[in-house]
Amino acid sequence: MHAIVVGYGSIGQRHVRNLLKINTIEKIVVCTKNISCEDAFKNNKKVEIVSSLKNINADFAVIANETYKHVDTALYLAGKGIHLLVEKPLSHNLKKTGLLKKEVARKKLKLCVAYNMRFLGAIRHIKEQLAKNLLGDIYFAQIEAGQYLPLWRERDYTESYSAHKSKGGGVALDLSHEIDYMRYLFGNPCSWKVFKTKVSKLKINSEDIFEAIYKYENNFMCSVHLDYLQSEKKRFIRIVGSGGTLICDFIKKYIKIKNGAKETIASDESMFDFDKTYSDELNHFIETIQGKTAPSATVEDGIMALKLLEDKGVQR
Repeated sequence: MHAIVVGYGSIGQRHVRNLLKINTIEKIVVCTKNISCEDAFKNNKKVEIVSSLKNINADFAVIANETYKHVDTALYLAGKGIHLLVEKPLSHNLKKTGLLKKEVARKKLKLCVAYNMRFLGAIRHIKEQLAKNLLGDIYFAQIEAGQYLPLWRERDYTESYSAHKSKGGGVALDLSHEIDYMRYLFGNPCSWKVFKTKVSKLKINSEDIFEAIYKYENNFMCSVHLDYLQSEKKRFIRIVGSGGTLICDFIKKYIKIKNGAKETIASDESMFDFDKTYSDELNHFIETIQGKTAPSATVEDGIMALKLLEDKGVQR
């Protein structure tokens, strides 16, 4: 199989590394303006560096360029009949996402959105416990993710896309994983209220804090907090039901379930192997192309995640 990787930032580099480990991948074309990366592959005959997608074809493409370029890139490649793995979020807004959905359907292509937390063992374990009704009737859940933006990446944060709203920056889009795994665990809410703003003195023009409440048909409520502000990195979910409480801390790597006086703690490192989720996601995507399985996170999932980040209020 031949693959294209569009964009060679940190996530694009990760995808290239994982593609090189797959024996069935015969060629990888990396499309980037950063020609300095040519040195990294000068002795690798599998990899070709290009600066344009013109006259390039492949079995599938991984779109890992800036968020605001995702949809236009996806539309161009879909027009050439190329299957697509699009890095999250699907786009920086809903414009053209409907057009992309139609084009993918018209061309009968596979499109997956790279919400890799769906492949995390801890998330799948939580989903299994909910399916077993271990917590009884679910009353409410709290999801939180936050860390200090200047310490997040190995570059000047003011130059990152996160700092620029026009490029798809802002904590809501950056951490939309939390919205997607909420849907993966609980389904779609029927109504919601969203607040986004900038409260800090960070040198960014995107929002640094996001608060939302999502209500479900059975009156179950889920709150989501996201921020660029916490010096101590936080990422967890807490679920409270009639039969007990579940807490999963993705940073401290444990899942604690309390049912009355009984308390169990799972802290298997393999359940929190985020690196593995990227390779599992990539292999899953290839299997969808081969017709072996259905896509985990579809274009519809990508669109719905974007809708839930906006204050539209009611699911239709």
